[in-house]
Amino acid sequence: MQYRILSLFGLQGLEIINILEYYKEIFLYVIPRRKTADCPFCGKRTKYIHQYRPPQVIKHYRLGKRQTFLVLFKRRFFCKRCNKVFMEEVYGVKKWQRKTQGLDEEIIELLRESSFLGVKRRLGVNYQSQVKLLKQTMKPFESNWERELDYSGKFSLGIDEHSFSGHDMVLTITNLTFPRLISILPDDKQLTLNQFIFNIPKKVKSKLSSVCIDMNASYAGSLKRNLPHIPVVIDHFHVIQDANKRIDEERRILQNVFKWEIPRKIFIKNKEHLKDKELKTMHFWFKKLKDLESFWQTKETLRDIYKLKDRKQAEKRLGALLKTMWDEKDRGLTQWANTLYRWNNEILNFFDYKITNAYTEGIHTKCKLIKRTGFGFKNKEVYIRKVALACLPFTFLPHFFK
Repeated sequence: MQYRILSLFGLQGLEIINILEYYKEIFLYVIPRRKTADCPFCGKRTKYIHQYRPPQVIKHYRLGKRQTFLVLFKRRFFCKRCNKVFMEEVYGVKKWQRKTQGLDEEIIELLRESSFLGVKRRLGVNYQSQVKLLKQTMKPFESNWERELDYSGKFSLGIDEHSFSGHDMVLTITNLTFPRLISILPDDKQLTLNQFIFNIPKKVKSKLSSVCIDMNASYAGSLKRNLPHIPVVIDHFHVIQDANKRIDEERRILQNVFKWEIPRKIFIKNKEHLKDKELKTMHFWFKKLKDLESFWQTKETLRDIYKLKDRKQAEKRLGALLKTMWDEKDRGLTQWANTLYRWNNEILNFFDYKITNAYTEGIHTKCKLIKRTGFGFKNKEVYIRKVALACLPFTFLPHFFK
């Protein structure tokens, strides 16, 4: 019976001598089962007890709605070999700790899905203690390349930024081949990315096949400087997103010029998702605003290009589209065409490697959820560690407590 209780509370190596139950608390009076202890100075086992220490109350994890506490009676031993006195070590209870390792594991598990306030309400552990444990557990600034080193084939990286607070950005690095979060850099500066790329092991660099980014000249410059032989792929979702932004900007300019209320959503929607009523409304505006029609047709042509299976066909189609855009003699279309021409090779690399930053964007969606449930973050380091913990598979958690 006692073995079952010990297993239930994760107290192997201890012996229960008494249990006191209250409405909200359970006190387990325990002593170590071993009669001897190993000397930390010489390593010899000794059975000579020097002193019995007063009981130490240690917080353990919850059982249902009741908080459990260990009332632990520890001993000090004397080693005859080195003539030194030492305190015995108890499994699951670190020195000078007021909570058990089992409670630490429960805190980390809850922090994966809950806010700091939620963990405090459930376990009664304050914010400072949670942050301290989080910093001990998660080290997202130290990139772990073990899985990439063990992987026999090639893999692709994803690089994209997301907002920590306003214009204060952090950089997300992911593996797109076997999706996982690799690291979150504290800012999106070129120097920070250069340092990260420089620290990638040579064996990992040799397995790198491509890198997916958005149309960011800073990222592209870092990659060309530090990984000159690795192809860069522009995420095609960002290309279409950029197209929608340009259409909306043109719509707002025309709206301000003519003082008309021009609808927005019908021009952002994909053509196949438009209803008959929306198509009629769109064509009505196209008769009045030919420039807006040119922008919309350009976006749809870009979408059609990405449906092609061959790079040569895509290159030919994109070249024809750029010529058409330049021939329009419209300032907005010309600037757009120049941007597409500048990223021409990186856009076409998609047809060779077929990678996108969809997984990275999924990580960003999770980041937004974490910020909402936590009612925002003031400390960037804590935020990055919290995100790294939330993205960590459950099977990896035990390794952090060894």
